[in-house]
Amino acid sequence: MNVSQQLPLAVQLPDDEIFATFVGEHNQSLVALLRRFAEPAAVPMAPSERLAFLWGSSGSGKSHLLHSLCAAQTSQSVMYLSLREDDILQQPALLEGLDSYALVCLDDIDHACAREDWCFALFALINRVLDNGVSRLIMTAGQSSANLTVALADLQSRLQWGIQCHVQPLDDEQKAAALQRRAVQRGLQLNADVASFMVQRLGRNMKQLMAHLAELDRASMAAQRRLTIPFVKRVLAI
Repeated sequence: MNVSQQLPLAVQLPDDEIFATFVGEHNQSLVALLRRFAEPAAVPMAPSERLAFLWGSSGSGKSHLLHSLCAAQTSQSVMYLSLREDDILQQPALLEGLDSYALVCLDDIDHACAREDWCFALFALINRVLDNGVSRLIMTAGQSSANLTVALADLQSRLQWGIQCHVQPLDDEQKAAALQRRAVQRGLQLNADVASFMVQRLGRNMKQLMAHLAELDRASMAAQRRLTIPFVKRVLAI
């Protein structure tokens, strides 16, 4: 298989999802660990140090952390795949050859682990990464590796090797702070009362909240208006 021909040609990661915009005091030790994970090792790393598994509820920031990890790779090869995507799920053979990358990020592997073909592909990739002494592999899922529904027992065991980290969900105050931090990066002024209003009225899923913020950014620019509660209500019809 020619991997370069079958890999997604234009995986566009959000340029505003970096370590600096990740909010959550409970997860700061995890962020520090991932920053170290992003750096080339000065000495060879043990196999258990080159394999990481992040788990947490939807919207807790798992994808944000992987995107941040990819953005931090300035001098090394990196590959990011979301197994949530239908076109990716049709091609377990995409994992062949990924151990040639310095860093491999596989998001949402729980969408594939119930399929035997994907389990064999994941198991083989993990083994190649552990054997080559160089590559690092980080995966995410909605449940811990021990509680994940997996069609291959050997894979379930292998997923529990290495670093295991629970991504703690944000509380409402932290979600509002995350919205404000992302707004600053977009060049927007989002007051605390408006951010809190968005969290209370638009649901508490961070992916959805950030999508609403992007919509408000476009509307604010077009109308040359500040982000006020009445403006948010009108644009988002709430």
